[in-house]
Amino acid sequence: MGFLAEVVAATREVVRDPEYGRDLPPRRRGVRPSLRAALERDRRVGALVVEYKRASPGQKNPELPRRSVEEFVRATESARISAYSCLATRPKFAGSPEDVAALARATHHPVLFKDFVLDPRQLDTAARAGAGAVLLIARLASEGHLKVPLADLADGARARGLEVLLEFHDKSELSEAERVAADMYGVNVRDLDSLKIDRATAMATIRAAGQRGLRPLLGLSGVETPEDAERFWTAGVDGILVGTAVARASHPSEFLASLRPRPPRSLP
Repeated sequence: MGFLAEVVAATREVVRDPEYGRDLPPRRRGVRPSLRAALERDRRVGALVVEYKRASPGQKNPELPRRSVEEFVRATESARISAYSCLATRPKFAGSPEDVAALARATHHPVLFKDFVLDPRQLDTAARAGAGAVLLIARLASEGHLKVPLADLADGARARGLEVLLEFHDKSELSEAERVAADMYGVNVRDLDSLKIDRATAMATIRAAGQRGLRPLLGLSGVETPEDAERFWTAGVDGILVGTAVARASHPSEFLASLRPRPPRSLP
């Protein structure tokens, strides 16, 4: 069994647990900050989405330096970031919906609920946690991991006031964009089955997504150096998501500042 099938099976069990999300407050009312608007606003200077996570299974040492959510926000907000992402996945990643809720309370920036979303219950939990957007993964549909159609999950997210970020890895997954009502798109350089970085596949997918007009478009994962970020900017993304490297950085704000394109880009 590959990593994706393993984590999906484990996540399904977590979501079935009656305790899942029980300690969260009722769904918050009012308009949450828009991730899409933040990406569109910052695309010329290179939008940065910064991820709070406790573990990174694709690394030799998966455990990341411990920072509370509040410490993480204080260490990163001064870098003029666009938004935050937060791992809500318990299996392998040690995340939780409670981390998402803590992050949403600690910042005025948009917050992405990042999980292997399989069930509408996760959408309820994302909304109650105060997230403004939720990640949906096209590969879960194309490989038959979902019992609820991806399009229905997207519609359910919107009904709960959540924007949808639709993730791809391979070009073959782009056809899901025709069926799924998404607000923005992302391409993950990491193969979720092997956890290996596959830049060639991802860059081809970014080019194909751009040709289809799938915007705003994010580069996801695999950014450890300014050179890694530059590969994404050159490929034409509007923003990048950075997680493990910023968690390990001694000076997160300085590291994030080093990832922006220089000079700011001329875009239509």
